[in-house]
Parts: sequence; structure tokens; C-alpha cells
Amino acid sequence: MSNFNSATLGNYELEKVLEYLDNKGSVGLTTGNVYVVIPSTNANYNEFYNKFQKTNLDGTFLIQPNLTAAMTACTANRGDFIYLAPGFTLTVTSTVPALDKAGVTIVGMGNGLSRPTFTYGAAAATINVSAANIRVLNCHFVANFDNVAAAFTLAAAKDFELNNNTFDDVSTILHYLSIVVTNATDQAAEGLKVIGNRWNGLALAPNAFISILAATDRIVVTDNIVYMDATNDVGHFMTLAAKILLEAEISRNVLVVVGASGATVGIFLTGSGITSKGVVRGNRVSSLDTTTELVFTAGTGLVYFDNLYTGVADRSGYVLPAIDSAA
Repeated sequence: MSNFNSATLGNYELEKVLEYLDNKGSVGLTTGNVYVVIPSTNANYNEFYNKFQKTNLDGTFLIQPNLTAAMTACTANRGDFIYLAPGFTLTVTSTVPALDKAGVTIVGMGNGLSRPTFTYGAAAATINVSAANIRVLNCHFVANFDNVAAAFTLAAAKDFELNNNTFDDVSTILHYLSIVVTNATDQAAEGLKVIGNRWNGLALAPNAFISILAATDRIVVTDNIVYMDATNDVGHFMTLAAKILLEAEISRNVLVVVGASGATVGIFLTGSGITSKGVVRGNRVSSLDTTTELVFTAGTGLVYFDNLYTGVADRSGYVLPAIDSAA
């Protein structure tokens, strides 16, 4: 391994990627092109640029100045990758960034708070996803405005994947309302995957972590951890309204929420449709409600296995909905 300069902030993974590209040419690791977005303010940026900048066969450059330029350089459905270097920052607006090239994977390099950071500074700020098969991996997202409606808004975004990201509210008055919200067009977000993310929610009256506003098939929501200071009576993890899910897997998630006493809607999941098909299993839920303990809305058509709930501090949860018996 060469002794790379500090433009990578010592990130070994990014250095491996760049070494591979330096040895093999600009197209490797994927059937498409690879792009790297690195802050020009990083130390020794010019040296880094001179060493690694390459021209791809389509005339685009490996090193891009920002995420918008990298998305523009991508070609839809080619399998392009965009690597965001440690130290990357972006202020999200209502239009920037626009994830509008199908088949692009965006990978944040680094660990912890050295990962790429997206900051939301307006209520309408959101990352709009309007193409299929886009993935966003290992980034950090910060709500720095009151009632940011959604971190991600999905339009024509089939098979969108949000994987291993973190979402932080700054305070009780600088926070997200939701993390993922679909639009109202049936199957526009078919194949949605939300896997292994964390949200530290500080709002007292937010909406759900995921809000489904249209019929959505093949949804996978697994291994997420959501902490919420919310005290309102809503579905805190996932809301379906009257919409139908088919082939749904909602598994191994954790929701820790203050919650409302005597909840009238499902604390974890709520919806009024009755013909959904899917499995809800292995989830863990804690709130202060010891009255109704309504964790899931009944009658949605979803089936439940091994979900635990507790409303008492320092106690392990018990199975809800109740275990079936032969009687």
C-alpha cells in the first residue's frame, strides 16, 4: 500500500479503492464507472487530484467536485458508483441533491462522524429520489431546522435502498418529522429497502420513521434502531394509512419511544387497509404506555411472530400480539 496523503483523512478503505483504480484504470469494481467526490479544502488536495484524476472512456472524470456533478456524470442503469470521501459535507435543499439516475450507488467512506454529512436547514429540505435502483450507504444526516418533513422523499423510485446510515435531530426544535416518505402513486416505491439505519429522534410530536402513502410491494425494513422522545399518539415506526403492502418483511427492528399513555393507534405500526400480505417478526418495542399497549393495528392482514413489547423500565418485553394457542 502506498503512503497516501491526508486528502483521504487516513481512510484505508478509500485508499484501497483509489489504489485499485490507479492500477487497473477508472472502471473497476463494477460494470459501470466509479466516481470520487472529495472536498477541495482537504489538505494536499492538488497533489491528490494530480495523482488520481483519470478520464473515463465516456469522457467523464473520476474525481468530481460535488455530488450533483457526479450524478450528472453517471449514466443510468450502467451500475455506476459514487464514493463520497471522509470530510464531505452538503447542505440539503428542496432540490439538491437530486438522485435521478437509475442504478447509481452512493457510498459514504469513513467511520462515525468522519463519514459524509448531509445537513438539512429548511423544513422543505429533502433528498428527492426519482429513479429506480438507487442505493445510499454509510452516510450521516442531520436535521438542523424545525419540522424537516422528510429526509428522503420517494417519487418514481423502485428498489431504492437506504442502508447503514445514521440520522440525528439537533434538538427538540431542530428535527425531522420522518425519515422516508413515499409519494401517493401506487408502486412508485416498490422494492423499498430500509436496512440497518439509526435515528435519534428528539421531536415531541413527529410522524413515523417510514410513512407509506401508496400501495407498495416487496418492501423490506430490517435491523433498524429508532430512538424517539415523542409523546404523541401516532404510529412511530411505520404508518400505512389505508395502503396495502404485499410481500413485506418487517423484521428485527428496535423502537424505543416515550410514547403516549393509552395509545389509540399502533405504536410500532398502524394502518387501516385489511389485505396486506407480509411478515412482521422479531421486532422489539418499548414505550411508557401500560394501558392499551396497542403495538400493531389489528386486521391489516400482516402476520406476526416473536415481537416483544415493554412499557415498564428495567423489564424485558413480552410477546405482542399474544401467542396463538390450539384452544
